[in-house]
Amino acid sequence: MINVNNILYMFNNLVRQKYPELVQSEPSSKDHELADQLFLLFNQLLNSAELLVDHIVTLDFDEYDDCSADYQEKDKNDVASNVDGIKYSYDTMCAIVEYSKNHTFNSIRRRYKQIKYKEQLRRIKQYVNVQGTKTQKLQRVDEFVYAEFIRSRQCCLPIHDSDLRRLAIKKAHDLNIVGFTASHHWIFNFKHRHHISSRKVTKLVTKNHLEDRDKILKSAENFVHTVRNTISDYAEDHILNSDQSSFKYAVYEWKKIK
Repeated sequence: MINVNNILYMFNNLVRQKYPELVQSEPSSKDHELADQLFLLFNQLLNSAELLVDHIVTLDFDEYDDCSADYQEKDKNDVASNVDGIKYSYDTMCAIVEYSKNHTFNSIRRRYKQIKYKEQLRRIKQYVNVQGTKTQKLQRVDEFVYAEFIRSRQCCLPIHDSDLRRLAIKKAHDLNIVGFTASHHWIFNFKHRHHISSRKVTKLVTKNHLEDRDKILKSAENFVHTVRNTISDYAEDHILNSDQSSFKYAVYEWKKIK
């Protein structure tokens, strides 16, 4: 048997332990509003025969706590690429390409002594062009996924790491990016760039709600059954779908007047 006085006593102790510095003052309108909401929730819990606690992990904006300092995105400048047996950093290859725009091949050879043939220069230019194009495409993937994340949060829809991965792979496929998998590493850095973190949402579901849901489903089944039995009596051009349309409100008002 549940004793309401015991519950209130223990709840009061828990609050005082959590917030020992709080002192009582004149209640504000917000205090009254929150008290009303707590009473409704409390009354609902007391009258429910069964209580389910549902935990949902979703992504939301937050000041991202970077607790993994050793798990940082590798800068492409630190990755050496092999061209005809010679390793170049991406920055070095960009510098060579930029220098070649205003200088002869002999000047390039004097400045970058590892370059011996024009074929080497051509391959370096080709690599820089491809990487530049890929970088731009990856930026578009990032922008697309972030826009979809914003849209989901504005609509109060839950979104998870798997959703980010699915959106990123879809966009990469549309842009013909070969080999992109939206790895755990990419997801981690995407969330880090946009200050996104995982947040657990706890939802209480009472048995009353579950019973109401069963009633709603039963009502929907009855409606479908009724419509199927009567729809054959009408021509197709006499059947209208009033869902999310303006004229259904006009019909409703007309019925009230009538």
